[in-house]
Amino acid sequence: MFHRLMILLLLFFCICLFATTHENTDIAQSASADRVFPKVRGELHRGDYKQFIDEKRQRLQEEPQNSALRLDLARDELLSGNIEEARANLRLLLSDPQTESEATWQTGLIHYLYGEYATAEKYFSALKQAAPHYLKSKIGLLYVYYQTGQYARARYLFTDEQRASLSQSNDALVSLMHAYGEDKPYRTEWYAEKAVLPFISMNHLPIVSVRVNGYPINVFIDTGADLFVLKSDMATKLGLKPLASFTGTYAGGKTAEIGYSRLQALNLGDVTLHDVPVDIAEFPDSWVFTDETTGEKIEVNGILSTGVFRQFLTTLDYPQRQLILNKRQGERKSAAGITHSAATSIPFILDGTHFLIVRGEINGKAGMTFFLDSGLDDPQASILLQQGALDYAGIRLDRQQSYIPDNSKGGLGGGGFEITRLKIDSVALGPLKQRDLTGLYGVLPEVLYYTDSGILLDGFISHQFLKHYKWTLDFDAMMMMFE
Repeated sequence: MFHRLMILLLLFFCICLFATTHENTDIAQSASADRVFPKVRGELHRGDYKQFIDEKRQRLQEEPQNSALRLDLARDELLSGNIEEARANLRLLLSDPQTESEATWQTGLIHYLYGEYATAEKYFSALKQAAPHYLKSKIGLLYVYYQTGQYARARYLFTDEQRASLSQSNDALVSLMHAYGEDKPYRTEWYAEKAVLPFISMNHLPIVSVRVNGYPINVFIDTGADLFVLKSDMATKLGLKPLASFTGTYAGGKTAEIGYSRLQALNLGDVTLHDVPVDIAEFPDSWVFTDETTGEKIEVNGILSTGVFRQFLTTLDYPQRQLILNKRQGERKSAAGITHSAATSIPFILDGTHFLIVRGEINGKAGMTFFLDSGLDDPQASILLQQGALDYAGIRLDRQQSYIPDNSKGGLGGGGFEITRLKIDSVALGPLKQRDLTGLYGVLPEVLYYTDSGILLDGFISHQFLKHYKWTLDFDAMMMMFE
């Protein structure tokens, strides 16, 4: 039986990094001008795009000087997650006046995905005001400055007219960054070589204790959120005031209002982060955690998220029930770093503000793209899938396994949407393979079928898959290690 769906589906799903699925046509409309899709975009799956790519590659062999065709192929390669193939085609388009603008913007985007922010900034800064992709590149710069903590540099990015054309969420992000003035976010103060926070409970999701402005609270861990999230009544208790707000979309496409604010100090054991940007949100009354050994109710007032984990070399050690925070490579006195000799290393990209994207397979179907979102609170389900992924993997819905959670059992936006349980033969990330799993369909709204940069997103892998590993996130090497 479904326990409760507590997934924070990317607090910033609607922050359009460089292309949103509903605003941008350069990536979203990746078909050739002479193609009429047999299905609308939301119904296309990876097999459809593979067919398009094969056709365009064949045509390009016959027409190697066809820049429009090469650009169209690069769009489809990026959409399919074939990032290196996209980059190879874009490299040949950077000097063509007809394709230079988009090729420059998309090349900057690719460097952003790889966490190569200095190079991404170079490409985004290269476009002149008259270039068709100038504003998109300015939004790209906004996100480069966001990821690198250079909030002050966002102050002069947009004119009033340009800012008026931004999405609500992008405008809210600009307001948050402006509010910092010359201050840098996430200033780190260490009291030891590393910080270790034991899980005080792990009843479907791990919970740790932290201090916010000196006040102790319990938080659950969720890589599906970007900024540290604070429950609204706790924010009121701490005297935090919203600096900006926007409407977020969550499980089942439901919406809720989110406010940005600034926390003076977040203490994580032997390390403290100062001037921490936070989200303020209403938590559903049903979000009550129960200790799996004592049955005691645990009050939870926050969410510890990827925005915080990016500041560290972070390890979620599920078997040993602890969160380990080490200094990132640039902060360490020794260049030797930290080794994981027994680990399986898997590369990832960071899409949007916090999408941890990896390639994997379902039921032997390779080349699929997943967001590793640890925050699905379900006693059985390991993965959330969208319709196209079901079609591609040959998984059929059994409506007898469907149900509708009420508003007390949904995500931040509530319930009221149909969910179907799925039998999954296998899910694999590289050599990591698990069999006989349960999946869910109906949780992901169509706007989340593609990432912020336009990459096809087949599904979300979550806690029931991840809980078997010691999982390390290295944002310097852009590698995940699983032991």
